[in-house]
Amino acid sequence: MKNSEVEAVLKFYKDIDLDIKVTSEWLEQYESLYDTRGAINYDGMPHGNNISDSTALLAIELAKTDTAERIKVLKSRIKELKRLRTEILKEITSLSPIHKAIICGFYLQGQKWERIAEQINYSVRQSKNIRCIALEVLGGKMARNRSISQSKVLKEIVK
Repeated sequence: MKNSEVEAVLKFYKDIDLDIKVTSEWLEQYESLYDTRGAINYDGMPHGNNISDSTALLAIELAKTDTAERIKVLKSRIKELKRLRTEILKEITSLSPIHKAIICGFYLQGQKWERIAEQINYSVRQSKNIRCIALEVLGGKMARNRSISQSKVLKEIVK
């Protein structure tokens, strides 16, 4: 992977928990709306489900199918996001301590270069140079990881 692609993945990783949360909320909304015709009403009032118009029946079936497909897509996205979160973290933690400190400090924690350089006992310029090397190493690791390199979600992000 190119350094720019690795940077895009790291920026995405920083917000992946928020993406999972939002997708889960969408999933809950779709699941709460899905197929309420099978519910039992206990309010004692008569409820009619006698729809005789074939167009209305078709519209209900299409909405049901569309909702079921969206639920399926959202569930698979959440599963992929969780797998990506794990795999990206695994690759970051496999870096050398200096590379890990720079990548985590700059991309994940948003630290300034002065702070990062102070932590690893290098100058700011040396820290930035080490960052380039760390991105290349991390890019190689991510390219070899099938879950990351073949991810549909990351392909959208990297474009």
